[in-house]
Amino acid sequence: MTIEIDESQRQVILLALAHLAIERPGWKPMLKGIAEPMNDLGGAMFTKFYMLRLERVTNSLPDDPTNESLKTALRV
Repeated sequence: MTIEIDESQRQVILLALAHLAIERPGWKPMLKGIAEPMNDLGGAMFTKFYMLRLERVTNSLPDDPTNESLKTALRV
């Protein structure tokens, strides 16, 4: 099956996959694999979105995270 999407939709999907990779670290390899066919420049967009989100939440993550504290931090 082929799905046609425009550039803005592609970027939103990559951003959502990167955001989910932060929330579910164990899923990152799978999500990156899904993102690779949609990426340009060898995966640069997914990686950039991932790093931007990681930078944003890194300072708000607790030293000893619980499920609740992670949920709160990731809503920043």
